[in-house]
Amino acid sequence: MSVLAGWLRIALRDLRGDVRRFGLLLACLALGVATIAAVGSVGTALQAALDRDARTVLGGDIEAQLSWRRADAAERALFDELGQASEVIEVSGRASAEGGTAFLSIRGVDGAWPLLGAVETRPAQPLQELLAQRAFSGEAGTGSPSGNAAEQRLGENAFGLVAGSLLADRLGLAIGDTLTVGGASFVLTGLLDRVPDQVSQGIQIGIPALMSVEALEATGILAPGVLARYRYKILLETENPVVASALVQSRFPEARWQIRTPREAIGDLARFFDIFSRFLVIVGLASLLVGGVGVSNAVTAYLAERRRSIATLRAIGATGAQVMVHFLAQVIILAGLGIGLGLVLGGLLSIVALPIVGDLLSIPLDAGLYPGPLLTAAAFGALIGLGFAWLPLQAAQRMKPAMLFRSASGGDMPSIAWRDLLRPAVAIPMIIAAALTYLLAATTLGRPLLVLWFGVGAALSFALLRAAAALLQMGLRRVPPLPGARLRNALKSIHRPGAPAPTVVLSLGLGLALLLMIALVDSSIRNRLAGEITADAPSFVLMDLFPDEADAVAQFAATEPSIESFQSSPMLRGAVTAVDGRPVAELRPLPDEVSWIFEGETPMTWARAQPQGTELVAGDWWPEDWSGEPLVSVGRMLATPLNLEVGDTLSVSLFGEEITARIANIRDMTAAAGPMNINIMLSPGQVENYPQSYLGLVKAVPGQEDIVQGLLVDRFPEIIFLAIGDALETVTNIVSSLSDAVAVVGGLAVISGILVLAGAMAAGRRQREADAVIMKVLGARRGDIILAFLAEYGLLGLLAATLGTGIGVGAAWAFLTYVLESPFNLDIGLIALVLAVAMIISIGVGMATTWSALSARPVRHLRTA
Repeated sequence: MSVLAGWLRIALRDLRGDVRRFGLLLACLALGVATIAAVGSVGTALQAALDRDARTVLGGDIEAQLSWRRADAAERALFDELGQASEVIEVSGRASAEGGTAFLSIRGVDGAWPLLGAVETRPAQPLQELLAQRAFSGEAGTGSPSGNAAEQRLGENAFGLVAGSLLADRLGLAIGDTLTVGGASFVLTGLLDRVPDQVSQGIQIGIPALMSVEALEATGILAPGVLARYRYKILLETENPVVASALVQSRFPEARWQIRTPREAIGDLARFFDIFSRFLVIVGLASLLVGGVGVSNAVTAYLAERRRSIATLRAIGATGAQVMVHFLAQVIILAGLGIGLGLVLGGLLSIVALPIVGDLLSIPLDAGLYPGPLLTAAAFGALIGLGFAWLPLQAAQRMKPAMLFRSASGGDMPSIAWRDLLRPAVAIPMIIAAALTYLLAATTLGRPLLVLWFGVGAALSFALLRAAAALLQMGLRRVPPLPGARLRNALKSIHRPGAPAPTVVLSLGLGLALLLMIALVDSSIRNRLAGEITADAPSFVLMDLFPDEADAVAQFAATEPSIESFQSSPMLRGAVTAVDGRPVAELRPLPDEVSWIFEGETPMTWARAQPQGTELVAGDWWPEDWSGEPLVSVGRMLATPLNLEVGDTLSVSLFGEEITARIANIRDMTAAAGPMNINIMLSPGQVENYPQSYLGLVKAVPGQEDIVQGLLVDRFPEIIFLAIGDALETVTNIVSSLSDAVAVVGGLAVISGILVLAGAMAAGRRQREADAVIMKVLGARRGDIILAFLAEYGLLGLLAATLGTGIGVGAAWAFLTYVLESPFNLDIGLIALVLAVAMIISIGVGMATTWSALSARPVRHLRTA
């Protein structure tokens, strides 16, 4: 032990003056660790907030929901018996004032709502006071902000309305101004900032608005067949949520109440965030792997410059094991320092990011430090740092004193032969590090198969880039001498013994692949929203049309030149109760990508003829005059995860009645299918007899949207319609915010890649100084040396860019297809831009890190050789 302690003391003393040489090593580890720490901290904070506030997010201990009617007296009596109950009715509507209109997402609430949490409004007054009915006496200042004018517009009474500030901006309203919703008059009494249970309601399309249940009834919006949600939130007194849910369903089985507990309410949000957090963690792991290459480069460069010190140690009797202990101790200390810097940076990033993510998701997130993700990031950093430093340390351990003295000025490190990788002393530690990294990543992500494929892809990428560099060197050795001295010297610099070409190609190729993967994933997501969806999207969505209204709009659209097309389809809302005879409860856990269809009621439709824009992948369409057994057409995105086939059955509950339909066909769902782009499409024969409304899609002639909107308001004032731009803007803002988070993490990865490339170039700096000295002695000018270096870096950059492009495109396609289940968009312009930037970075970093070689004085260099 005393001998080991002595060698460790020597290692520490030897390191004191050389810490500055490890800037790249520290930076690479710090950035990778910081990325994983920040992403993990945000995910942990979100999960902790959901667990802590689950009851508030749901708005009670349980929530009972129907879409076709309100609870009757017996049902309300049971809810009140279980505890304190509150009624919330959600429906779409349109507000109008002074000739302007705005689409609303209305929530009618009773006097007990919210049972948990508080509504934040401006002015900060109790919600029930703001929603109370306003009486106008006809005299200014007696309850009416507008006096006689208000009385003339509203008659005797108006209801209070609290809405998002966007309503005031759209209609030019101020608090106290009047407006109309449906057939009722309202006064804007407050602006809505936040409601406690908004997260559990999903993405809102339309401006949020709160009114009393009585006011909602007065609007006349809740006509039969209108799609609405009737939610009853219950704060239990004694019953367990599971027991209470079972009691409601058993007491009223014919109603088929959809019951949610707090855990189920937060499930959708957790899964939604989980998809993006997985990508961010994968990016962090990839960044850390690229940083591992940087660690290897930095250790290699350091050991190459310490050849004299190693020679001295070996000359005074040090064994290979002692050399290993000496430099391994230094690497451990430096890795610990880099990990510590990464944890500090990751902690700061998470503190900054948590409030932003909380505002985006309407959940207060505690801005603090979370030990779990920090320890996980530290473990990743330690495994990657030591794993990638192992081979350079093995090379240093195997160096012989005679070779060291003979080539002390060259700066080259002996390489590890492929057969040496099979030696237990080399292979076992690396296998252990790889296995522990996999286990840690699989545990962190909860997706072992995803991590396995990521590891396989990373290993294949390493092998491909290494093999390509070796083949390039082998080919260049067989090229006859070229007539131009500059190009000839550049080619020799690539394939000479000890050339850094393999390291440069590996570093640049991996960095480029990571950059391209991030850029293509981000581009594909944004393109899907701003390009494909927008291109096929209608201009307006007409909600809750009655059959005669749908016919009237169709006739109007056929004669109006500013309308390009109109489509409509019947809309129902029902619950899936069984799949191929198995109750939904027995199918859990359901695949994440389709679980939302089984949580409550989901949109459904029916059709006689096969809709345009749909393609059958299995089965046949039913005849248009079908009147036999119930049939159903399901989307492939529903059929594939559940392994459904033609002939299987699907049971659904519509208006309290259960229908079991046989699957007649499976179809691809595309945007071109328009309103028929719904997973569950039933056959005629029975379903058309249920109360239903129609969904209409109006596509205006490009540039005529404002004209069409005015025509719809004038001709059909009772119809509720939504300008689709508002809906797309809502979804786009959410996804754009998450894409921006990906871009920030990707930026850290790009910086890490540049540092890795710099480390690869620095690894051969001493050899380049020697090359420059020889070229100067032989009469070369500075320009000749620069051109030789440019040719070398350009050729290496071209090879790495070509391979990195293929790897990055493949990785982006795989992630979008199998993880996000989103279309892949091959953006040629983006790829060309990334390639151009990569070439510039390759040449620029190469010149920056070897600039000292251009200034090397032959006399000084030869004197110290």
